[in-house]
Order: sequence, then structure tokens, then C-alpha cells
Amino acid sequence: MNPTPHDQPVPERSLAEINADIRCLFARADGRLSDAERIRHATLLGEWASAIRASVVPAA
Repeated sequence: MNPTPHDQPVPERSLAEINADIRCLFARADGRLSDAERIRHATLLGEWASAIRASVVPAA
């Protein structure tokens, strides 16, 4: 059975907010991330991927 839109988790933040955090992370780090920043980046990418999945509308 395919999940319905109500079965999909609702992201806590918008894609734009997550993307802004990713951009700020790289801007502050001058393009070079420390180990802690890499972990933060990985967390943000996971959050971004979840938000993308939640925004996909299944085909009819």
C-alpha cells in the first residue's frame, strides 16, 4: 500500500531555512569545514533530504 500524504512526516523547517543554514555554515567556514562543522553539515543534509521527500507529491 502506498503511503498517503497524511502518512508522510511534516518537516519542522522549510527547505529555504535549511538551505540558508547550509549556506551560512560554508560562509562562516570560508568553504573549509572543521570536523564539528562537517557533522553539522551532514545533519543539515539529512534534514534537507527529509524535507525534500516530504515535499514530493506521489503520481496519480
